Amino acid sequence: MDKDLLTELYTLAKAIFTADLSGLFFEEDLFAVFLENRPTYYVTLGNGVLLANRGRKGLTNFLEYLEHEETEDELEFFEYQQAMDSLYSVVPFDEDDDTLETDDEWRKESGVLFEGMAAPVFRSKTEYCLPGIIDEEEGKELVQIFKATLHLISHLEEIRKEHPKHRAIATWHDQVSDGSKKEEYIPCLTVGENGILLDKLPFEPWNYENTFPIPEFADAEQRRYYKSMKAKSGKIFYMVTGVFPAPVSSEKLDDPTFPVFYLVYDPQTHKILDVYMIDEYEKNHTVFIDRFLAVVDRGVKPQAIHCYGRRTLPLLTRIGPNMGVMVFEGKRDAELDGVIEDMLHHFLHDGIEEEDDEDDR
Repeated sequence: MDKDLLTELYTLAKAIFTADLSGLFFEEDLFAVFLENRPTYYVTLGNGVLLANRGRKGLTNFLEYLEHEETEDELEFFEYQQAMDSLYSVVPFDEDDDTLETDDEWRKESGVLFEGMAAPVFRSKTEYCLPGIIDEEEGKELVQIFKATLHLISHLEEIRKEHPKHRAIATWHDQVSDGSKKEEYIPCLTVGENGILLDKLPFEPWNYENTFPIPEFADAEQRRYYKSMKAKSGKIFYMVTGVFPAPVSSEKLDDPTFPVFYLVYDPQTHKILDVYMIDEYEKNHTVFIDRFLAVVDRGVKPQAIHCYGRRTLPLLTRIGPNMGVMVFEGKRDAELDGVIEDMLHHFLHDGIEEEDDEDDR
């Protein structure tokens, strides 16, 4: 990376992470940064960390992560973590665990000294991928985000001087909304050739929610075929989808990703009927439908399917009723938890290579 860019990057990061943020923000407050020809970044700032969520998708995933931060379901929490899509900088608590050789090289090349604190690291995280070192273009974006952040900090510091008993961001909100509680706003900073402009942006967190694909039958003939099949009285299937808790290499993608798995289970015979994993769920989700219909073609059509995982009910919302099968949001139990755990253990420790040999994911 260019030396001048590194010097600017570390200098700005040092200014942010040594700033006195007390009395400025509430925890996890957001502000928006507009860059030319780039997605809007939604930024949150805390002691030793700056997280810039990419675009509406990144913001939505971040808000869902916050909403489920206290969940006791480890697999669900892992999924929300890996859905994050952001640029971020963090001051490591333990440099040995959090820094790479590149970080040390960049810090030295930058010429910026860090006394009494660890040097920050800079990372890029895309949805369902491992975080990695930023590239030069992302470095330039972080520089602009850092400049906007320092501009906002400076503005809030002036408010803090005038209103020391109140949180500066709350006072700013009262000023831009004329004290009205009807609309929520977040600071919005536009970075341009002529400087940085601070404005307000209407913000309603409940307007941000992930939606998942809702497939249909390929055509009317296929729908009639499965509708006409007789369901087995009392037969129930469980269908589970989720994010596999380990990155998997793919011939189609450059970097390892966390794929989405699906599992069909018969709780009455205690047998797994099908299990599979795919990359790029939004693009390839119909593979799961094709495999489920293949299970039905083997001779058992259920009367009902209990759905587990946030993708599953949308996956079957139209397919199920159109083939005469009821679909419900299921309630996890110890048996199903054990089945999922055994399946994940198999793929994690025994089965990934074998499955890859049999199927081209």
